[in-house]
Amino acid sequence: MDFVGGNANFAALTTFRRLIIQKNFSLLLALRYLNPLRTHVSVITLISLLGVAVGVMVLIVVNGVMAGFEGVVKERVLGQSPHVVVQRVQPWQAFDANGNPLSAETQWRDLEQKLKEVKGVTNAYPLVEDFVIVDMNGQVVPQKMQGVDTQDKGTMEALKKLEIPGRGTTQMGMGVISDLSIDEVEAALDKDSVNDLSMEEINEAPIAEAETTDVCIVSSLFADNFQLEPGMILEIISNRNIKQLKPMLDRQNQPSIYDQHQMDFERLITDLNDFWKTDGEKESANYERVKRAQDFIVYLKGLNARQGELDLVDAIYQLTRTSDYDDTTNFYEKGRLTKLLSTIDELKQVDLKKLDEEEDMQFTELALPKKVKIVGVFRADRFAQGTPSLLVPLHLAQELAGAGDSGGIGGVAVKVEDPYTVNQILKDEIIPMLTANGLIVDWKPVTWMEQFEQQFDLIKQQKLMMVIALFFIVLVAVFSIGAVMFTVTVQKKREIGVMKALGATPAQITQVFTLQGVIVGILGAFGGVGLAILVLKNLDVIQSFVAKLGFDPFPASFYGMETLPHKVDTLEMVLVSVGAFLMCTLAAWIPAFMASRVDAARSLRNM
Repeated sequence: MDFVGGNANFAALTTFRRLIIQKNFSLLLALRYLNPLRTHVSVITLISLLGVAVGVMVLIVVNGVMAGFEGVVKERVLGQSPHVVVQRVQPWQAFDANGNPLSAETQWRDLEQKLKEVKGVTNAYPLVEDFVIVDMNGQVVPQKMQGVDTQDKGTMEALKKLEIPGRGTTQMGMGVISDLSIDEVEAALDKDSVNDLSMEEINEAPIAEAETTDVCIVSSLFADNFQLEPGMILEIISNRNIKQLKPMLDRQNQPSIYDQHQMDFERLITDLNDFWKTDGEKESANYERVKRAQDFIVYLKGLNARQGELDLVDAIYQLTRTSDYDDTTNFYEKGRLTKLLSTIDELKQVDLKKLDEEEDMQFTELALPKKVKIVGVFRADRFAQGTPSLLVPLHLAQELAGAGDSGGIGGVAVKVEDPYTVNQILKDEIIPMLTANGLIVDWKPVTWMEQFEQQFDLIKQQKLMMVIALFFIVLVAVFSIGAVMFTVTVQKKREIGVMKALGATPAQITQVFTLQGVIVGILGAFGGVGLAILVLKNLDVIQSFVAKLGFDPFPASFYGMETLPHKVDTLEMVLVSVGAFLMCTLAAWIPAFMASRVDAARSLRNM
């Protein structure tokens, strides 16, 4: 009985083993064919596996470095640039409740305060930017200039964080320390370093007689390129000043407005005396004829004429206006016609010599450069696009930008807590606030995403091009796997015939060779991910090793960072590895499918 039972157990075990082998013989044969010690073909398969792993590694590493680089650029741009700029798009024409005109500064100061009260906003400050021409001892270069509101505490605190030790101060007053050397300021205020000065101490510092009282601070990039240091004098010419010079040159020695249009003025005087009537305590004039006279005066206002003459023309225009009228007639207070004719006569008798002398003085003021003393250097980054080369006090920036008399600005800059939620803050807070206060027509908000859209799109395009180029590394390895599988199926043609004769189905034969590609794909993908993580975690070591060989592809002096930044994106790793796995599987499946369709009898006949 024991013997019979033993035979029964042996038979059952043998049957079980046959079932296991029959079920998994595709995997067993695939592993056997992948043995690198069997043939040179298997060695090539191993090389292809390494190719897949290297391709996956390079793709992940490059994507990680590009993502890290993009993050650094965004961080630096957002650290130095406003997150929203509420730009002024209309002239500064506004009135208070009593109908009195509001100054430009009153208008933007009011908006600035309202923006500071918006939820999510950390700071708001006036923005005045322009390009100027800078003369440095004969070196003339165009540079970007920006104004700084030295009265805004938040702005000055943010600026102080950009100070470079040993290179002056960023705490600009209204020009009060520009005439003293740094040593003199430190001695006068009993300070170890000018960087320790508070705004109150700067504003109380003594002024010595010197070349200029205007100050500026320059970016580290600008300073390093042109060897600039605190204490040096720059000569700045505004582009707007240059634009104002040409009209002044064109109107030199030209006749007066009255002399150029003498017949028109004589006709105007005759018409005024004809249709302008006195009715008791009032004067009246036909509306249509007043309108024709105003059209002529408006034409004169658009001429390139001396400012004194244009002021008189505007005075004539204002004398023709009134708020008392009906459908056909304008009414004026008694004596208006006399004032009108007197002003026209004043325009006729204008002293051209005096006006020309005034314009000559203005011409000299516009033509001469503005001398500005460097008091400090602030840290700048070449990747923060739009960073100005010069920062000057707001009043000086307004003067250079041509808004000195009006007190206007280009817009109000806004910083928010989270720059990536700026669109939501704009939609939920800033635009409703502008709309509620009737300011949406005069101001247009622009986010950093819109302002730097082209720069970040360029980085994304570069990243995409790198991915496409490096994708071919994986593709070459995949083609190699496909070629190896074709070779294997040809070499195993007789074995395929034997397997078919023993009852193997086409699906099982396909699995034998497809599983080789699956195994290579899995090992290549996991190996590539592991190598990528290893490289990314040791980028600093690899970079220092390459630098010791005498070649540093990423110098810190240019990129402003000791090691390459990187960002490990899990989703990206999964997509790359899954893509490599699927391509390897497909490359093996095609020759496997073709081999499974081979006729068994024909294969065995050639044995």
